[in-house]
Amino acid sequence: MGVKNKADSINNLNSDVTVVTSTSKKIIKKDKKKLASKKRNNNSMKKNSNKKASLHTTITNRPKKIIKLLTKETNYSICIPIDIIDSCKNLDQITDTLYQVARCCTIYNIAEIIILKTTNSETTDTENKNVSKEMLIASILQYFVTPPYLIKSVFKKKYLPYFKYAEKLPRLNALPFMRYLNMDNGRYREGLAVRMKHPNIGNSTAGKKKKYDQTKYIQVGKNELLELKTQLVPINVRVTVDMIEKKVVSPQEAYGDFVGLKNTYGYYVRVASRFSDLFLDKNSPSYTQTVWCNSGDFYFDEHSKKYLKIQTKIPQFNGVVVQEEEEDKEQQDGIPSSHLLVVFGKWTSLMKSFERVKNEFEGCDGVYQFFDGELALPVITPLGNLRIEDATMIALTILSGGNRI
Repeated sequence: MGVKNKADSINNLNSDVTVVTSTSKKIIKKDKKKLASKKRNNNSMKKNSNKKASLHTTITNRPKKIIKLLTKETNYSICIPIDIIDSCKNLDQITDTLYQVARCCTIYNIAEIIILKTTNSETTDTENKNVSKEMLIASILQYFVTPPYLIKSVFKKKYLPYFKYAEKLPRLNALPFMRYLNMDNGRYREGLAVRMKHPNIGNSTAGKKKKYDQTKYIQVGKNELLELKTQLVPINVRVTVDMIEKKVVSPQEAYGDFVGLKNTYGYYVRVASRFSDLFLDKNSPSYTQTVWCNSGDFYFDEHSKKYLKIQTKIPQFNGVVVQEEEEDKEQQDGIPSSHLLVVFGKWTSLMKSFERVKNEFEGCDGVYQFFDGELALPVITPLGNLRIEDATMIALTILSGGNRI
C-alpha cells in the first residue's frame, strides 16, 4: 500500500508540473504579444513625433521678409469677410464688433474697407432678416464715418433701424468733422449735394427734360440748404464746404494734412460679391502689394499639412520698410503712391471664394498667387485663432510702425 500511495503522489505531482508548464507557456506567449504591440505603438508614436518635429522645424525656420514700399506716401486698404459677424448673436454684438474695426481704421487713416462675400449672406437673426450680411456690415461701417446731421440724407429709411445701437456709441473723434474745432469756430462742415429744382418746372415741355445732374445746393444739417455762390457739384456727392465763403473746399484745406485716399477723410466702403471683385471692380484702386493676415480661424492647427502647404506657396512678412523723405525725388517721379491691401480671414474661406470664379483667371493655379505674403503677427498672439477685429488692430499697428530707409 505504501508503494502504491507513493506512485500516485508522484503521478499527481507530474500532472501538476505539466499544468504549470503549459500555463507558463501561455503567459509567455501573451507577454510576447504585448511586447510586440508596445513596440509597434512606440514606433508609430516616434514616426508621428518625427513628423510633427519636422513640421515644427519647417514652421520655425520659415524665411521671413520685409514689405518694401516704393513711395513714402502710402494708402492702406483692408478686406474683411462677412464671417466677421458669424459669432455674433444679435445686432448689439454685430455693432460692437464693427465699431472696433471702424475705430481702428480711422485711427490709422485707412483709405478703404472691402466687405468680401465668402459664404451665404442670408441672415438667420430675425432682427436683421430684411438685409443681407454684406449690406448690414457696409451700412454700419459707413454710419460710423457719417456726420450725425447727414444720416437721414445719406441712408435709405429701411437701414435706419439697424443703427439703434451704433448711435449710442461714442463718436470717432479721430475724424475732424466729428468734433468741434475751436480753431475755425465751425467754419467748415461736411455736406451732401442735393438736386435742385428745374427753373422752368411749371412749363410742360421742361417737365419732359432730364433732371439736373449738377446742383449748387448743399445739405449741411441746418434749417436751410447752403447755396454755393459760383460752383456747381454733382448730385448725391459728399463735399466739404466753407460756411462763410459758401464754396466747396478740399478736406486738406479745411482740416489739415491728415487725409486719406483722394484727399478724403474717413474710409470708403465697398462690397465685393465675388473674389474677382476684390481686384477687378470698377471702383477698386490699383494695389501695389497684397498681404494676408491669418485670423478668424478658431479651428486652425499650425501643424496641419494644409498650413504647411501655404507656407511653401507664400513667404511671411514681419515688418515694413518705407522710403525716407530725403530719397532722390527724381527716382519717384511718375511712380504712383504705394497702396497696400491687407486681407483678413480664414485661408479656407478665401480658397472657396476663389474656386467659384477660378475660370475668370486663366493660367492661375490658386488663390496664393494673389498674395505677396502672409503678415506675421507677434509670437504671443494665437496663430489663426484670433478674432478678425482684434487682428485688424494688431496688423495695422505693425504696418504703421514701418522703418524708414
